[in-house]
Amino acid sequence: MKSIIDTESEQPEIYATVQRERPAIHRAVNKMAKQMRGLSDVSQKQAIAELTATWILAIYPENLELALSLSDAMREQTDIYLRESKTASARH
Repeated sequence: MKSIIDTESEQPEIYATVQRERPAIHRAVNKMAKQMRGLSDVSQKQAIAELTATWILAIYPENLELALSLSDAMREQTDIYLRESKTASARH
């Protein structure tokens, strides 16, 4: 399955977009997290999985291969974020 990870030449623009939108991203995440406070940890995981799958299927409704590739890319990005968070917290 072909990865949807962006090419090196596309990354500077993507990183600039994420950096510019980081405050809005954090606000959106905090709002979503508040909505899930009453759910158990298992139900929170299910809610996040359903939200992710719904979003991916909206992007690629007719192409399961591309949908799965995007899902893989999102898992990889999550792993990167977790590693960066641990590295940053170890420095402080």
